[in-house]
Amino acid sequence: MLLSLSANAQGGAVAAFNLQQAETLKFGMLALGVWALVNILISSIKLTKSSRNKRYFFQMNIYWNIVNLIIAGASLYYTLSIDPTVRTLAESVDFHYWCLKLLYLSIGLDLAFLLLAAYLKELSKSSPKTEQYLGWGQSIMLQGFFLLVLDVTLAVLLEGRAEQLLRLLPS
Repeated sequence: MLLSLSANAQGGAVAAFNLQQAETLKFGMLALGVWALVNILISSIKLTKSSRNKRYFFQMNIYWNIVNLIIAGASLYYTLSIDPTVRTLAESVDFHYWCLKLLYLSIGLDLAFLLLAAYLKELSKSSPKTEQYLGWGQSIMLQGFFLLVLDVTLAVLLEGRAEQLLRLLPS
C-alpha cells in the first residue's frame, strides 16, 4: 500500500511538472505567434509607403514572420493536442531534455542570424545592392534579437524546472 501511495504521489508530481512545462511552452509559442502577426500586419502596411532600405526591411519582416507563424502554429497545435499528464516519468525526462536541446540549437541559430545581419550590414557598404542588404540586415538583426531573447527565456525557465524533474527519479 505504501508503494502504491508513493507511486501515485510521484505520478501526480510528474503530471504537475508536465503541465507547468506545457504552460511554459504555450507561453513561448503564443509570444512568437503574436510577434509574428504584429510584424506581418505592421510590415504589410508600412511596405506600401516605404522606399529604399526600409522597403527591404519590411519585406524581410513579412517573410521571416510567415515562418515564425508556421513554427508557432505547429508547436501550439502539438502542445494543445497532447495531454501532458499522461507522460510517464521516463517520457517526461526525454521530452524535457529534447525541448532543451531544441532550444539550445535555436539559440545557436539566433546567434548565427545576428552574425548574418552584421555581415549584411558590412556588405551593404561596398555592394551595388546597398539598400537591399542594409534593409535585410536590419530586419534579420531585429528578428534574431527577439528570437534570442525568447529562446534564452524559455531555456532558463525550463532549466529552472529540471531539478524538480530530476528529484522524481529513483536513486
